[in-house]
Amino acid sequence: MFHKTKKKLSFLYATLYFLLFSLFVIVLYFSLVKLMENQQINELEGFYVRQEHDFFEHVHANTKTLSYDPNRSFFYYIYTKDHKFVHGDESYKGLKNQIEKTFGDRNPGDDLVQHFEWQDEHFLLLKKPIFNDDTVAGYIIVGKSMTSQHHFFQMTKYLLMLLTCISTVLIGLLSYYLAGKAMVPIQWSFDKQKKFVSDASHELRTPLSIFYSSLEILEAEEAKHLSPFGKELIMDLKDESELMKELIDKMLFLARHDQQQVSIQKEIIPLSTLLKKVGTKFQRIMPPDIQFSTEIQENIKLLGDASKIQELLYILLDNAIRYTNSGAITLTLLKNRDSVKITVADSGIGMTEQELPLVFERFYRSDAARQRNGTGLGLAIAKAIVEQHDGKIYATSKVGKGTIFHIEFPI
Repeated sequence: MFHKTKKKLSFLYATLYFLLFSLFVIVLYFSLVKLMENQQINELEGFYVRQEHDFFEHVHANTKTLSYDPNRSFFYYIYTKDHKFVHGDESYKGLKNQIEKTFGDRNPGDDLVQHFEWQDEHFLLLKKPIFNDDTVAGYIIVGKSMTSQHHFFQMTKYLLMLLTCISTVLIGLLSYYLAGKAMVPIQWSFDKQKKFVSDASHELRTPLSIFYSSLEILEAEEAKHLSPFGKELIMDLKDESELMKELIDKMLFLARHDQQQVSIQKEIIPLSTLLKKVGTKFQRIMPPDIQFSTEIQENIKLLGDASKIQELLYILLDNAIRYTNSGAITLTLLKNRDSVKITVADSGIGMTEQELPLVFERFYRSDAARQRNGTGLGLAIAKAIVEQHDGKIYATSKVGKGTIFHIEFPI
């Protein structure tokens, strides 16, 4: 139990850390990208201001010049409002034609910032209108290569992802270690509690046996002198003693199960025959308002303790009767390729989703169950018996529709 809890806590802490750190990394990454982009846009804005006058110098020239310098940091192209090329400086041959395909049909008065990729190069482009007496006379496209920055941020992204994964694993290991340390006093207290329950169950059996024997002696020797009320009182005390003995036996069984001191006699059980016998017994005691049926596959065998399996069935069927006022109860036995499955289904009061994880806890009783007799230990014992046979048990339920207990034994 504690090992599973440690794993759950470690997984929870690691998941929370992963989500928080991932959020931090995402915010950091996009903040850096945006900061870098704003800085580059400001540089392009400054370059635009310096080159804006070229439009008026070359717009009426007979020849349109386009100079080329591969070492230039910035490049620009100037156009009239009719998208006719006026003048420009470029750093990448052929880039002008590609940009014209992208911006050729845009409104010359638009102010745009756009990322552009061409031949494995990444560019940042700024398009701004050129005004003459508050009228759009043309526009300029200013650009700069962002390839190295783009690659840098790509590598940064992968590095941050790798760091997130590595740190999450480390946090998970640290959480597992710290959870183990935190659970040492809890486990010590739990072990002390289990030992106390075991010791108390042992110690209570002897005085309870003496008490019950004394009642029998008193009843036998003083029967002639007891009033009807006295006889009734002795019978009540004997009944309560029987209930107390049953409770102590259940507690002792669970205490031994916790300490792995329960030994079971495993043998090949004719499981189909056993379930038929149990079904026949319960058919006789079934209330008239409940329809009991069985669906038992023939010739199924299981390696286990027959008395424990029978006790398991008694617990589940008795539980089904207790919480079903009218309707149906079905006992089913099926064999799959690698397991044997037993189900006990009823059409009783059912349980909520919040109650389902708690039904196998010791002494747990739902609000509806508190109105009925019982100790709250039956399903805990059923789970212990299933675990002793390396199986698993779980329940499915809907309020007002009934409950199904599923048991699976490996074969």
